[in-house]
Amino acid sequence: MFEFNMDAHMHFDLYKNREEILDYIERQKSYTLAMTNLPSLYKKYREIYSQYNYTKIALGFHPELVKNYYHQIDIFERICKDTRYIGEVGLDFTTDDLRERKMQEEIFVRVVEASSRYGKKIMSVHTRRAAKPVLDILTNFNGGVIFHWFSGNLTELQEAVNRDYYFSLNHQMLRSTSGKTIINNIPVDRILIESDAPFTKGMEEIYDMRLLNVIYNYIAELYAQDITTVKKRIKLNFIELLNQREDYV
Repeated sequence: MFEFNMDAHMHFDLYKNREEILDYIERQKSYTLAMTNLPSLYKKYREIYSQYNYTKIALGFHPELVKNYYHQIDIFERICKDTRYIGEVGLDFTTDDLRERKMQEEIFVRVVEASSRYGKKIMSVHTRRAAKPVLDILTNFNGGVIFHWFSGNLTELQEAVNRDYYFSLNHQMLRSTSGKTIINNIPVDRILIESDAPFTKGMEEIYDMRLLNVIYNYIAELYAQDITTVKKRIKLNFIELLNQREDYV
């Protein structure tokens, strides 16, 4: 039976048993992009956990933390050249504070500029209530983009598809009509799988990749294919995304 495991967006560092989770990922041979929420945290975890083969730690600056950690953009720009993976970054306009929104935009612009300056990166992007301004800022980005838990409208979705962006989908998206609508309109060759652990149902305390079968099964039913075919397609998507980048190994 064909086996392929991946998680394009998760936060292992928000669990208490970090080493156990990383060891579990290694045993499962799951290709995992582990987000960080601040540049200082990326520096810390890269030094401690660099020995793992299947977990790639991404350099992040979460938009909800920009207000209190604005000056960490200097750290981001300084160390960006040393990593291939960027995330979690983007915009979050659930706030009504226009000053905070402006700060988020300023930081995201600098994130994108630095990421373009130092080779072609793979970036996991947060777009909550801000898909249009995110798309505007990404216009000149020269790397690979993964929209994490995308919740924009269908026009914005189509724009991202036209730019050959990818979308990482999780099982909690299936709990809403809007989430299903998004999934149903993403071409199969743009799909990746994520858990967004520990922020999704069932992942709050224990990281269990078996929960990802829920989203695999939905995609299989959507396209009237068996699970093996779906996993092969998603593996190919991931390989194609990685092969776009030739700057790092």
